[in-house]
Amino acid sequence: MLVHLYLSADVSECLTGRSQSTLRSHRLKIPGALIAGLLLTLTGLTTLAHSAETIGQEAGQQIVEAVEQSLLQRVREDHPDVPSEHISTSITVNDATANLALCPAPLLVDWRGSSLSSRLTPRVACQELGWQVYLPVGLTVKVPVVVTARSISRGQRLTPADLSLALTDLSTLRQGHYTRSSELTGYEVARNLTQGTVVTPFVAKPPVMIERGDRVIIVATGTGLSVQTEGEALRDGTQGQQIPVINLSSRQTIHAYVKSKGVVEIPGR
Repeated sequence: MLVHLYLSADVSECLTGRSQSTLRSHRLKIPGALIAGLLLTLTGLTTLAHSAETIGQEAGQQIVEAVEQSLLQRVREDHPDVPSEHISTSITVNDATANLALCPAPLLVDWRGSSLSSRLTPRVACQELGWQVYLPVGLTVKVPVVVTARSISRGQRLTPADLSLALTDLSTLRQGHYTRSSELTGYEVARNLTQGTVVTPFVAKPPVMIERGDRVIIVATGTGLSVQTEGEALRDGTQGQQIPVINLSSRQTIHAYVKSKGVVEIPGR
């Protein structure tokens, strides 16, 4: 480190007892001991500055490692199957860490209740030394999700050939997603989709297996027995959905679950 020492005219006159005009015509004579003392002082200042810079860098590295470890642990808890190469972080060590001393104990990383997102600001603290900082952290987690393999028109029923998997940033999947294309076979598209569109529950609806007015078989199951009777659906229904059905024998309205095409079921109690 290069240190420049500037002396004003007043300070020069105070140190030498001569005016500035006198200094122009006389060479200033400084004892060798004084020069040596000044050099030692400057050397000491340089060493201290370098030590402080090194301490700040070590503390910054300690902070980064603690945040990375804590963040990876959180990601693993929510997404245990995501490989490490699909997880990336960016941690900004700001000027607040420049003068921090290296913590002699593990750092406390407090995410303050924040759920995983692309932007986080955890609190990092050293309880032994009493310092804390807040750092901006960026997170990207990519998972394979179902997307359209080609353009699909509204009302079209999905087939395996219409779908594929693509790595997608989780932070962009705010409307849900699917991880297996097989579970979408037969689903109906609610709007026109371009190639590469993430398939969500809002754009793909399960197929209607029973329509309002359809004659259906009502299956009532119990312990070791099953009773069937005929009924009429009072509402459209998809597989697993509960719909109202009128029993054509008793004329009573019941609620049953759509089991398959033309079949509803009343589970036993």
